[in-house]
Amino acid sequence: MKSLIAILIYLGTFMGMFFLLSAIGLLWADNYNAIVSDNGWFMAYAMFFGWWMAILPTREYYVANQEYFSHYL
Repeated sequence: MKSLIAILIYLGTFMGMFFLLSAIGLLWADNYNAIVSDNGWFMAYAMFFGWWMAILPTREYYVANQEYFSHYL
């Protein structure tokens, strides 16, 4: 169950930060849907920012539950 929670933390943080950083794009564009649906922006986010921004809270969860993960995994 804790593994599922870790995966959900990772995915939730990954997508949450994507939507939050996409909101900054409203300074230059008028349509939020156009920003979020831009494939180039999503690929750049996924390759350069998203994976390491999402790993930070996931690692905190892992460290807090390290005894469980080392015993059951």
